[in-house]
Amino acid sequence: MKTIKNISLLIAIVAVIFSGCKKKTDDPVVSGNVGGNYELIVKGQTAGAPDTYYMITLIQTGTAVTGVVSVNNSATEGVLSGSVNGGILSVSGNFGLKSTSFSYTGSFDPLTKPSVINGTLTSEGVTIQAALQATLGSSLGSNWCNQLATNKYIFQKYHSATNPTGPPVIFIHGMGANNGCWTGTSGLGKTYNLVDTLSDAFKAKHDIWLFQYNWKDSIIINGRALKDSVERYGLVNPILVGHSMGGLVSRGYIASGGKITQLVTLGTPHLGTELVELIDIPLVCMMDFPGPRNMMIPRPGNYIQYILDSPLDIANRSKYYAIAGQIKGEFITVLNVPVWFFVNNWYSTIDKVGYFLFKGLYPFPENDGLVPVKSGLFDKGEVNNPLKIQQWIDHFNLICPVHAPEIVNYINTI
Repeated sequence: MKTIKNISLLIAIVAVIFSGCKKKTDDPVVSGNVGGNYELIVKGQTAGAPDTYYMITLIQTGTAVTGVVSVNNSATEGVLSGSVNGGILSVSGNFGLKSTSFSYTGSFDPLTKPSVINGTLTSEGVTIQAALQATLGSSLGSNWCNQLATNKYIFQKYHSATNPTGPPVIFIHGMGANNGCWTGTSGLGKTYNLVDTLSDAFKAKHDIWLFQYNWKDSIIINGRALKDSVERYGLVNPILVGHSMGGLVSRGYIASGGKITQLVTLGTPHLGTELVELIDIPLVCMMDFPGPRNMMIPRPGNYIQYILDSPLDIANRSKYYAIAGQIKGEFITVLNVPVWFFVNNWYSTIDKVGYFLFKGLYPFPENDGLVPVKSGLFDKGEVNNPLKIQQWIDHFNLICPVHAPEIVNYINTI
């Protein structure tokens, strides 16, 4: 975590220098190459039905394309074959014990490495609009950000209640973090120990679990990994507490059919965050992975739009409790010159830089440094907002009990 924080500092400095660069949303140019790993999500066709989830790997040789496809994480794969020509991809094949048909045709910019291929899927006699979304494993270039540590999946029981009377509680970290950010054992420091700070009454009522995921990979994959872990350990209707990206992973779990009692989010970009779009700035390649890309503001085919439209997500929003922070400061006079001053000295450097980038580039002045307040509150999502905006609290410190005691007090009541 310390390495990530140092990298974030470097990114912040460079971001200030190059903040006037053009924003982009496409992958680095690799002419006409569709080779890589993709996911394709088909919404449940009836009320309450879970989504169908296809994993696809494509290999391109010239204009010929071969690949494999599986459905709902099944070990049974089918073989695909087809072609790509002038930005049009067409593949077909069969998979499963019943040799289920699979045919996909989509289009993309032939001069770029596609992050999304929009088209139509035909399977079992049904044709629908669908998009292939690139996942980790597709070529992202050879930049130094590929050397960042990749989290291992860990589903860890951290505390066992003697006679629990409430549902299990699962804490889910944010982008670039790991399980240690909840227990004071990460590079953030010993004061980031929210789980250990919880009251004895809370610990008597709930078993406490921690879920560590690979933040580089797509959010829906991480949500499904959480669902697999919950089912494997037999947890029933857990309470989820997610910081930042962790809240979106939680919603991916729900959209995949996972059950909850409650979801508490801390600084989660429910409506996306524009700062992800600054990947065109040199060295900001940390954002150029499928997971961070999934946090772009809603557009057709991207993750935020998908999750906003998910019937299962919509059906569970009465159980969502969204909490947001807001950086605050004031002008002071230094040698007769007004200077902006951040009152709290605990603000993260990256959050301070993000604050000014929002002010300078986007029409969302109120933010926690990384996430707009309206996005953190899930504005107009008809969810619960149990606390007033946590003013004077930046993004990282939403999970620091010393600086955000109201949040710890609230979690103690769930």
